[in-house]
Amino acid sequence: MAGTRGIARFRGEQFNNKIMRNQHFDEANKISENFIDIDFSAHRDVLEDTKLDVFVQVNDKVVAGFNQLMVTNLIGSRPVATSVAVEGVVLEEKVQVRLAGTDSPIGDEDSDVVYGRLEENSGEFVLKFYSIVNDTEEPYTFPAASENVDFRYVVRTNLSVIPVDAIIKGGAGFVEGATDAKAYMNLIQLMKDLYGSAGSLDNDGAANLATPIVQQIASESTARANADTAIRSDFVSTAAGKGAQLVGVITDPNYTGLHVQAVLSHLAGRLAAAEVGLGKVEEESTREIYEAVGGETSYTLAKGSARKDTLFVYINGQLQSPGIHYVNIENGQGEYTGINFAPDTLQIVEGVPDVLDVSYKKIL
Repeated sequence: MAGTRGIARFRGEQFNNKIMRNQHFDEANKISENFIDIDFSAHRDVLEDTKLDVFVQVNDKVVAGFNQLMVTNLIGSRPVATSVAVEGVVLEEKVQVRLAGTDSPIGDEDSDVVYGRLEENSGEFVLKFYSIVNDTEEPYTFPAASENVDFRYVVRTNLSVIPVDAIIKGGAGFVEGATDAKAYMNLIQLMKDLYGSAGSLDNDGAANLATPIVQQIASESTARANADTAIRSDFVSTAAGKGAQLVGVITDPNYTGLHVQAVLSHLAGRLAAAEVGLGKVEEESTREIYEAVGGETSYTLAKGSARKDTLFVYINGQLQSPGIHYVNIENGQGEYTGINFAPDTLQIVEGVPDVLDVSYKKIL
């Protein structure tokens, strides 16, 4: 009866050999690695296809007086890496140069790092030395007294043959731009900034400055504060040569003097004179009567200058309007000194002359 024996299942012997295909497996449920027997060591081609660059170091080479070295015998039969997929010497990379037996970089006259570049011609390799001068790469010649150097150049290889110590010995410390190189060159720069171009580095533990930088800064701060106080004191002082006499002014025709005090004194004097004369000005109403001789086109005030906007002009008893019937004549201070009614003229008609009657506030 159905259901009493369970679902029918395949037995192992029912599967024929070599009948399993990709479609028999579920992509969502991969076969675990412990059920697969792969000899990874037999597949080194994967490692060989993975390229990487490593340093090769050459030690204790004489460079005194040289700007280049023949290094074919040191590099050997290595080819040139012509692309990222080709193994060999990488000519595009700088050759790092250090003082023999140390990680200390070598500086040129203005402390730029000296480095090298490899050139190859028909299998012959030449190492040429350079440094940066005025932001430009220039050839460098080691002084005659230079010590020996170590240098490292770059070789492109693959993971299958990379030395076991390549990362430890080939990629650490001895690299331009690494902490040790930057620290060394920055110390030189700092020393030059402190002592000038004649300064030099030493490690004897003795101070080179008579006064420590911290003390110099503190002393300068105190001196600046005292100087600022002195300046403020000079500005508020009423003594001769201080106060407003310290502040210069620009040249201006409206006042005289080269400093604030002189200008204040000049303006104060003018204001005092004006205040004294105010009472008199109001009482100094002036009037002039003039009979024409014929042909006059202007008239000059005979008793003095008139204050602005106080001049009234009558001809034969009729009030004239400024800017319409005549124009006021002014001096350099804006005071009225006369009137001009050209092209009109004063006339004598049937023996009777025109009468000009002017009234104004006279400036004392």
